[in-house]
Amino acid sequence: MLRHQLLLAIRSFLKHKNIFAINLFGLAVGLTTVVLIMLWVKDETSINRYHSQVDQIYTVLTNHDNANGMVTIPYTPARLAEALKEELPQVEKASGLSPFIDGVSFESGEITMEGAGLFVDQDYLEIFDVDFLVGSKEKALTGINSIVLTESLANKIFGSPQLALGKSLHWKVFNFQNDVEVTGVMKDPGNLDVRKPEFYLAFPYFVEMLGDGAHWDNFNSTTDLLLKEGTDVQAFNEQIGSFIKDKEANSNVSVFVQNFGDTYLYGTYEKGKVAGGRISYVKIFSAIAIFILLIACINFMNLTTARSMSRLKEIGVKKSMGASRGGLFTQFITESLLLTFFALILAVLAAYLLQPIFNQITSKTLSLQFGTQIFLILGGIWLVTGLLAGIYPAVYLSKFKPVEVMKSNVKGSFGEILARKGLVIFQFSISLLLIIGITVLSKQMSFIQSQNLGYQQEHLLEFNASGIDPQKLDAFLEQTRNIPGVENASSLSHPLVGLASSTIGLEWDGKDPEDQIKFENITVNMELIETMGFEMVAGRTFSPDFGDESNKIILNEAAIKTIGFQDPVGQIVNLWGEDKEVIGVVKDFHFESLKENVKPAFLKYDPGFAQKVMVRINASNQPETIAGIGEVFEDFTGQPINLKFMDEDYQSLYASEQRASSLAKYFGLTAIFLSCLGLFGLAAFTAEKRKKEIGVRKVMGASTTGILTLVSKDFVNLILVSILIAVPIAWYLANSWLETYAFQTNLSWWIFAGSGVLLILISLVTVGFQAFKAASANPINSLRSE
Repeated sequence: MLRHQLLLAIRSFLKHKNIFAINLFGLAVGLTTVVLIMLWVKDETSINRYHSQVDQIYTVLTNHDNANGMVTIPYTPARLAEALKEELPQVEKASGLSPFIDGVSFESGEITMEGAGLFVDQDYLEIFDVDFLVGSKEKALTGINSIVLTESLANKIFGSPQLALGKSLHWKVFNFQNDVEVTGVMKDPGNLDVRKPEFYLAFPYFVEMLGDGAHWDNFNSTTDLLLKEGTDVQAFNEQIGSFIKDKEANSNVSVFVQNFGDTYLYGTYEKGKVAGGRISYVKIFSAIAIFILLIACINFMNLTTARSMSRLKEIGVKKSMGASRGGLFTQFITESLLLTFFALILAVLAAYLLQPIFNQITSKTLSLQFGTQIFLILGGIWLVTGLLAGIYPAVYLSKFKPVEVMKSNVKGSFGEILARKGLVIFQFSISLLLIIGITVLSKQMSFIQSQNLGYQQEHLLEFNASGIDPQKLDAFLEQTRNIPGVENASSLSHPLVGLASSTIGLEWDGKDPEDQIKFENITVNMELIETMGFEMVAGRTFSPDFGDESNKIILNEAAIKTIGFQDPVGQIVNLWGEDKEVIGVVKDFHFESLKENVKPAFLKYDPGFAQKVMVRINASNQPETIAGIGEVFEDFTGQPINLKFMDEDYQSLYASEQRASSLAKYFGLTAIFLSCLGLFGLAAFTAEKRKKEIGVRKVMGASTTGILTLVSKDFVNLILVSILIAVPIAWYLANSWLETYAFQTNLSWWIFAGSGVLLILISLVTVGFQAFKAASANPINSLRSE
């Protein structure tokens, strides 16, 4: 029976080659999009979730109930991990982690190398799946002077993991340095690991580095826990909520845990609770995949029913010969499933060929690797698509009565016509939503690029100076300033983009003791303000002309507004128990994405901690200037320089949005193309149904223009209905998305009007082909049967 049905399906495809080709192409395009999005979603939902104990691993987060609002951050006091493990029986293992340290300099003999990594506890190696190549995972970080390297870093420094084991290394960063022994070498972190460290150092040494800073009111590390199996996480959160407040009487900080596997996708918090994050992109693109699949299926329905007239006699003869409605239904479903199977094969092949381009757009390394899971997913997609696309045509075609068919007296019901038009309205509503969404996204990205950030990011280089002796940093900066093409050079403690060093330790006369206000802490060197191009609103910058500047401080406008100083210059504030004189006010500048308002910040002078070098160069002869900087750097460090432009760093804040914008453009074009294909099908159906009416009108003198208008106006009406439905929804969604930015573009009326006009023009071009074909046909052919 199955063989007979397949044979009939293949004969039908061969008989109706054009329709078969169009249906196959439409479904293949839709399924290719679905397969690519499936790969992207699978990768996104797998990040940080590959660890074997992931269901028991939790990250500690802290809610800071500040006077300027509730803030949730992943930073904790350095001693929290140790205290939780000692005091709470639910905690099986716990590890403190330093912030990710970029630009640590390693020396072994004459070899000098830079690396980026973390200080972690020994428990970290047992909480997470860290694959060791050599060394003992169970003891690697039990010594305070131990280090674990990745395979790639071990190869660079020692030649191989085996040669690295047991060797001594000297590392330094800022004013800190130490001699350590390589106690293990691990495999390089995979793409599913967000952290991607090149080394692990022992966390107890980080605590020693902090010294007096390792107190309960200083949030300078993160904490990961392995909870015992069966732990009630909600009850555990209630138990630890006041843990820090119990240690620090004046603390305003509450504690909770979030599953480590969820932190990547659910990394946005509002009012102390999880409020989304990257999961929104997963949901959006999953919805786009579903909509594109629906559009492709609708195309199949419309094209199949549009050409149903050519199969009516076949159906009538079969029914007259005794074929049942169920048998015909099965035949048409078989055709749909077989066609979908062919389309899926083409889609998988296309997805495989498009992988390099797709990876470039998404900045991922996705690959279509066949296994049981992939085959099950593809099988599910095939069945759902085949049944969804074929169910309506199968019901529609199998219901005709033989007598009506043989007399050519088949008429579509009002419900059928309404359903078919409704499907087209749905298609174009989705297409218009995507057009508007892409336009708004692009407009916001352009708005961001054009914003004045409060400094000049063009022609500004940044790199780490960790390999330079802190005592020689000023000499390095002076030599760099003398390089032709260099306008200025200085240093600061952290990357300016995405600053994450904050404190509540700033006090002033009149401050409410109950208020705990966070200030961003930026440690700078001389000439930093001039190098960055910050604008001084009042007072002066740090200068050697005024002697020791370590007891001076510069505030930004947001800090002045928060404190309430009327005449800030000359005022005294207290930072961590030391009085500081305010010598200047710098105009607000953006150090976070434009989703955030500018936070209160201060700049303090401490060249020992200011080792992120910033160099401003002029626009001419940049290659020569950069080469000169590299030569000076190599003279001071013995290693090649690794630098980047500041505007590249700034762009990284919007990497997710930019990738989403690129993906949305391609998927939007796909949806519009498939919608037009569906409209083409409906136009063909209408022309087929009305060919006798068109013939009569032409015999009665109707012009080609009149026939074009007659056939096209119904479709224009459908598009107008789509516009009326889609525009309010698009406005609401676009406005909601823009509200996530503190600085946002405006929703201009032309976005909606222009998108609607564009959709109408695309539709008219699509329908025009079929309308012109019908209007140009010889009326004798359509009236001959009369």
